[in-house]
Amino acid sequence: MYKTTRICKCCGRTFEPEFGRQVHCSATCRERYTKRYKRLKKDQKNTASEVDAIQAVLSNKHNLSISEAALFLGVSRPTIYLRIRSGELSPIRVSSRTVRIPIEQLKTDTLQKPQPSKGDFSSIISKDEALSRYEITIQWLYRTLKKEGIRPRIIHGEAFFPKNDLDRLFPAKLFYNPEEWYTAEELISNEGITRKYISSFIRLKKVRCQRSGKTLLIARKEWDNARICRGDLSKNYLTVDQAKKRYHIGQGTFYEGVNESNIQGIRQGNHVYFSILELDRLFKNKTPKIPLEIRRDYIRGQDALKRYHIGQKRFSEMTKAAGVTKIRTKGNYVWYKKSELDTLFFMINARI
Repeated sequence: MYKTTRICKCCGRTFEPEFGRQVHCSATCRERYTKRYKRLKKDQKNTASEVDAIQAVLSNKHNLSISEAALFLGVSRPTIYLRIRSGELSPIRVSSRTVRIPIEQLKTDTLQKPQPSKGDFSSIISKDEALSRYEITIQWLYRTLKKEGIRPRIIHGEAFFPKNDLDRLFPAKLFYNPEEWYTAEELISNEGITRKYISSFIRLKKVRCQRSGKTLLIARKEWDNARICRGDLSKNYLTVDQAKKRYHIGQGTFYEGVNESNIQGIRQGNHVYFSILELDRLFKNKTPKIPLEIRRDYIRGQDALKRYHIGQKRFSEMTKAAGVTKIRTKGNYVWYKKSELDTLFFMINARI
């Protein structure tokens, strides 16, 4: 399953779905959304039944007042005034402050079932802007708003929608960093693979991915790590311990150089692998050169253990007690004077 993120239809929080069609972040949000949807359906049904009863009572009248016209259509008084100003209704003036609306003009709207007004229209967005911003189709937009009970507001013949509600229902367009993500089209073009292979591979290797509208984004580093096989690791990469032995450096020197050069490692199991080419460029020409007189008169600690057949702990204790001369060179090497070691250990062996 894809590792992707979605926005909860109830609370608007971001979450990672556990299955393909999950649209709620928790069971609580699912129950809350279901109750709200049922309540909306119930309100629609009750509103429609109330309007039918009012229409049956007022249908005997020929002219209706503003309040009666609003009840007859199931709308508010400001809506009636707005329709009068726009020319949809032509009222009859009875006096200087009283008008009446012929019922024949209102019956043209009785086929439309009234619905309760939903949505936060404090900030609105046009249809074209919504389709471009959220990268969705017109069918998806209207289908989702219908489930929420939100109707567009018509202004000068153009449909406008509540922006805050759309931000909650649809994830905003993602502006991704090309250095962190691959696109599916980019992998198809560069590596000559199919879209089906990409989907199967990221599902098998559990590579992190997400969608930006219709574009599938794949995590660049995780994809590169998953595509490297065992043969490439053993041939072209080194672990930290292997690199320390190869370049004769300590762990502190290794990580200091790697972090300064921004060399990225690849984690496989319990080990982190680094490219040999990048490590050669960083450490190969910096192998410490030991002067000839040191090589002639001194011996490294690890070589002394083999020469005198002695353990590390005993060697350290005896050299420290005897005050054997030692020096430290580049490359984290510790050298001991051969003549003093010979005198110390050969004398002990002779006693034995």
